[in-house]
Amino acid sequence: MESWSQVRIFHSGDEYYLSLIQDIRQAKSSVTIESYIFVVDKLTNSIIEELTKARERGCSVKVIVDGFGSYYSIPQLDRIFAQRGIEMRVFHPFPYPLLWARRLFSKHAPQRSWVFKSVNRRTHRKITIIDEKRAYLGSFNFTQDHCESLVGKKAWRDTGVWVEGLAVRRLVLAFQISYLRTYLKGIINWLGRWRPKSEPHEALLRLNTTQRMRRRLYKDLLMRLNRAQSRIYITTAYFLPKRALLRALMKAARRGIDVKILIPGKSDVPMVKWAAFYIIRFLLHKRVPIYEYQKTILHAKTMIIDNEAFIGSFNLNHRSILHDLEVEVILNDPDSLHNMLQQWHTDIENSKLVSENDFAAPSWLARILYSIAFRLRYML
Repeated sequence: MESWSQVRIFHSGDEYYLSLIQDIRQAKSSVTIESYIFVVDKLTNSIIEELTKARERGCSVKVIVDGFGSYYSIPQLDRIFAQRGIEMRVFHPFPYPLLWARRLFSKHAPQRSWVFKSVNRRTHRKITIIDEKRAYLGSFNFTQDHCESLVGKKAWRDTGVWVEGLAVRRLVLAFQISYLRTYLKGIINWLGRWRPKSEPHEALLRLNTTQRMRRRLYKDLLMRLNRAQSRIYITTAYFLPKRALLRALMKAARRGIDVKILIPGKSDVPMVKWAAFYIIRFLLHKRVPIYEYQKTILHAKTMIIDNEAFIGSFNLNHRSILHDLEVEVILNDPDSLHNMLQQWHTDIENSKLVSENDFAAPSWLARILYSIAFRLRYML
């Protein structure tokens, strides 16, 4: 069975970013970052300093941020990176309303950038690649919200991982495609249609660069759920699954598979929780156990299906399936599985089992809000 040569899993932002900073310090040739959110704060100031030193050592340093996720930080990031000789690109930038901002971002944003097109095509990945050998990924954005040492007990619960192996080359290529899309979006999208039907290392790495890959990955996920033999443990920050996925979960539960779903008790995007109200109530009625994490905001995106663990940026929502660029690694070694199972049980201890009483008939005002949110689920 194909496997990664080395793996390290992180369930703490402090540990994740400490390791990342140490690896940036030791980088010899290149550092590439692709992130949905990149803000300027205490954490990222230290990362930017290390990126600057890497650039001064002669490393190639390139950063891609999403035009929506990092919208408010882009002006400041553009100025900081330009001063330090670090190349930054914006993936599907939004038009800035003021004339001075349009001039400032003339190299980032075409004049004919349309809002809805930008909204529906985001890079939601969080990838850092060191020397094209080691790749960091998971659900950690570049913000101090994930670090207990900086924000205290309200730090978000996330999971990340670094991996080494031949499959890292696929991540390097994925970054290069995202980078080229900031220049030649139409051409790259057209060429992507001619990719082969099978991808190298797809037993270890799930990328959805093209629409064909999206369809194949979704069918593959449904097949894995339908073939599960013992357990399906899902941790997701935003739970808005399509109907086929809901049916697969219910069928697995009816077959006697241990199906459990962990969602946030408090969400950073409340509308997602409103939109999922009737879905969760429906699953509870079908006797599928659902837990709500209570300790802090749950932002992790992981799955355990039988003896394989999945870590990445994928949510079980329409955005990840239909629109956003995502990435996920599959870990099949015993140590990684043990690590993920331990964390799963720790998270369950910090959660409450949701009952149907918790999702009783809402008030008329709540019903209106939930109905509106549900109809917007393709955008959430």
